[in-house]
Amino acid sequence: MQRTRLNGRLATIITAVIGVCVIGLLIWFDRFTKNYFYDFFVTKNNQDICIIKNFFYFTYATNTGAGWSFLSGVSWAQTFFKVTTVIALAIMLFFSAYSLIKNKKWLFISFSLCIAGAVGNFIDRIINGFVIDFISFIFGNYSFPVFNIADICLTVGVIMLIVYLLFLDDNGILRKNGKEDLSDNN
Repeated sequence: MQRTRLNGRLATIITAVIGVCVIGLLIWFDRFTKNYFYDFFVTKNNQDICIIKNFFYFTYATNTGAGWSFLSGVSWAQTFFKVTTVIALAIMLFFSAYSLIKNKKWLFISFSLCIAGAVGNFIDRIINGFVIDFISFIFGNYSFPVFNIADICLTVGVIMLIVYLLFLDDNGILRKNGKEDLSDNN
């Protein structure tokens, strides 16, 4: 029994260390790519880089708002985003620790991705007062909002969280628990 408890704690510690390393690596990669594209576009070349014509480009953009430039240009928005990010990070860190203790790895990974994305964009807001975006997709006449690595981390993390809550959690809304479907009972 003692050995099993020790092995469980060791596994939890190893998972936590790996999670922290992955978060750090993702934040570093986000910072590296933002700095690279800032340097490339602002100091060397102010033109888009075409990767796949009429579909995928690297484009330098700044965003003082949130997703899809929500509240962009509003004077109090940066303060609002900074405060809500700190609150959201505290909540995510709590639930990340909870998921780690309860050995819910999928949930832990989703929170880790969300933390990395939130910190990546938070650093931009603190340093620049805006977020640097550089990945651009065009679908016909529609240009998808320009985004970055931190946004990808947040999006994937939130999708994983939704999948967990719907399908993987013991009380998941769409989880098949082996119980009869109530709609079959007439």
